[in-house]
Amino acid sequence: MPIQLDATSSTLQEQIENDCRVDLSCCYECGKCSGGCSTAYLMDYTPRQVIQLIKLGAKEALLQSKAIWVCVSCHLCQDRCPAAIDIPRIMDYLREMSCGEGLVSETNHVFLFNKLMLDQVFKRGRVSEAELALRFNLKTGQYTKDVKLGQRLFFKGKMMPFVPGVRDRRAVRKLFKLYRPGREG
Repeated sequence: MPIQLDATSSTLQEQIENDCRVDLSCCYECGKCSGGCSTAYLMDYTPRQVIQLIKLGAKEALLQSKAIWVCVSCHLCQDRCPAAIDIPRIMDYLREMSCGEGLVSETNHVFLFNKLMLDQVFKRGRVSEAELALRFNLKTGQYTKDVKLGQRLFFKGKMMPFVPGVRDRRAVRKLFKLYRPGREG
């Protein structure tokens, strides 16, 4: 869907600037962020284009984009940015907004992986890589995807099938309640 300039609003930009503590008017649109992005080739919008879409108020396009889910928060974009704009924080914020508005697809593997990992942290206080990989592969229908890699890691002592939990799980769950209101522990 084309974006019409006369229909844009600065509300999204103001909201992101306030909540993420960034000043997008400092963006030179030089493209160094996109040039340094290790996952830009997988994105539908490069980091520079994400900033432009924010300025245009294209909330719907951003929240339904692949770019916000492909970003791995490596901070190369921020390191290369002459204005030091915290693009990874903006991407996190847009992901949170997308989840909050129910725009996350059931087939979004990044979202699923994140949810499964956080569920383990909530439950045990730690992540078991073996269990996480197994649950993820079962949910995505990729039943044997990591079997050979898992075997090699196991026999090298790099992946344990059972991981003990932390002593004070209540403290971990308290953190979840602070940042994810309504979650029961």
